[in-house]
Amino acid sequence: MAATKVSVAEARQNFARLIRRAQQGKAIEITRRGESVAVLLSASEYLSLTGDRPSFVEAIDRIRKRLDVNELDIGDQEFAGLREKSPGREVSF
Repeated sequence: MAATKVSVAEARQNFARLIRRAQQGKAIEITRRGESVAVLLSASEYLSLTGDRPSFVEAIDRIRKRLDVNELDIGDQEFAGLREKSPGREVSF
């Protein structure tokens, strides 16, 4: 990922613009006297790098609780007959 390089002074002057660019997935490298001192990333990029994101199962559980899926009263009967029961094509190895 090729980051845009800006000085600390430029980062101070254009902080809101740089945050918008980071939100769009563009990393911003901040330098002081030509040396890299920090990197501005979107929150989602940071979470994916640090592993602080919930697992898929945890995320699904949160969504199910937020939407109160149990209140929808949807069961197996609503999905019966939707899946093709044929074994599919024959494959020879």
